[in-house]
Amino acid sequence: MAVRVRKNIWTLQPLTAAPGTPWDPTVEWYARAVRAMQARPIKSPTSWKYQAAIHEYENGTAPNTEPLNTLPSSTERARFWTQCQHNSWFFLPWHRIYLAYFEQIVAATVAGLGGPGDWALPYWNYSDLSKPQTRSLPPAFFLAKLPDGSPNPLLVPGRRPGANTGQIIANATHVDLSVCLADPEFTGQPGGNPGFGGPKTAFNHGGGFPFGKVEGTPHGSMHVRVGGFMGAFNSAGLDPLFWLHHCNIDRLWEVWRKISPTHKDPVDAAWLSQSFEFHDANGVVVAQMPSQFQSIKTAPLPYDYDDVSSPIAAPVGPAAAPIAAAAGVTVSSQKIPEMVGATSAPVVLSGRPATVQIAVDTPVGPAAAAAGVALAPATNPDAQLYLNIENVTGSGEAESYQVYVNVPSGDDPHTHPELFAGLLPMFGLKEASRAGGNHPGDGLHYSLGIGHIARHLQAQGRWDPADLRLTFVPDVTTEEPAIAAGNVALAPAQPIRVGRVSLYVA
Repeated sequence: MAVRVRKNIWTLQPLTAAPGTPWDPTVEWYARAVRAMQARPIKSPTSWKYQAAIHEYENGTAPNTEPLNTLPSSTERARFWTQCQHNSWFFLPWHRIYLAYFEQIVAATVAGLGGPGDWALPYWNYSDLSKPQTRSLPPAFFLAKLPDGSPNPLLVPGRRPGANTGQIIANATHVDLSVCLADPEFTGQPGGNPGFGGPKTAFNHGGGFPFGKVEGTPHGSMHVRVGGFMGAFNSAGLDPLFWLHHCNIDRLWEVWRKISPTHKDPVDAAWLSQSFEFHDANGVVVAQMPSQFQSIKTAPLPYDYDDVSSPIAAPVGPAAAPIAAAAGVTVSSQKIPEMVGATSAPVVLSGRPATVQIAVDTPVGPAAAAAGVALAPATNPDAQLYLNIENVTGSGEAESYQVYVNVPSGDDPHTHPELFAGLLPMFGLKEASRAGGNHPGDGLHYSLGIGHIARHLQAQGRWDPADLRLTFVPDVTTEEPAIAAGNVALAPAQPIRVGRVSLYVA
């Protein structure tokens, strides 16, 4: 089977393209295939709405309001729909398999329309910091017409203000790769490092566990920045941009694996052999496991990327030898985290900055040997601190929040980037807050490493565990004035509730 090559859409659609510039054939064929798939009945596994429903479908919630008699049977819906894996070590492999069969369906549709037989899905690389315009939508996704004058199915109304006029919709924080790509661990630990790929779970449709680092930023952050259909599990797959976004996330997995020989996927049998079901381009049911898609060039649906070079430096010094592991067992160098402090009451976020305090105790359990990091971080450079923001719930879609540590009283947090702990993307907030079906209803969870901030503050004589303060700041972008007013309008209509903020030492 021939290997398809997925290309950066910004190399297919130049940043400086003038109005009237001919469409790249790859993008135009994608638009035509999307239109053909949209015309198929929702009962067809190769239809646009069926493919989006695999991610999530909630009938009666816009835009999913089809009469029940037009849907597949309830048995089929339970088997194939609302299956996306989030807050889980299955996030990357599940979406990889999902994307591969979607690509096969689109490619077959392209060929059926008379297009090329080697069509491959492009990816949206928004993390090229030397080219800020890449953080805007590629023009093909907001132009009103296709080259033949027909309506453009890639244009989706209701995205973030400015998105459909070519404005830059994200800043460097939303597309930052330095944190996720530098993490040597794929699998996260409860309370501690969430890992590149996420925590070990069983089937997990969302909530209950922290995001893996790549799932948080840039995955979740860019879902929120695009907004509209992309802002919710229930509708994300209906935006044609969703598939290019996830194509880039899949590419980043390949980038991460190539950075260092120590960057390894899990070897647990529970991860390798977990089976997920999809339909192929002929509508035939297929069951695939992560083990079958670890090598993309030899996967059941082989593909490659035109660029998997790393935007961050490789680890300094000789690469550590890969950790030996017994068959079916993951061996991790991560230490067991211990909770040493927590807030005493829920925190309510209502669209304005909010500050809370955490009282920190000396570790007495697994992290006792790392006590120095809680009291004097510089005395134990290998120890780490992790903020856990737990049980974040809300009734609707909302802007993300930034988290800062110990901002001096009266100062604007944005003037202290050295105190920035991380971003809390609110993608999936509504779904994770609602119990029922595949949702536990306990909200979103995050784990942010702040050891570097503690050491910075100690070096300045400003670290006091008895005075650990966190400031939550609405992620309202001011770098792009053309859309700043629109961002303010997107503040949550209902408050967001944070059940607890805790501090772990490892």
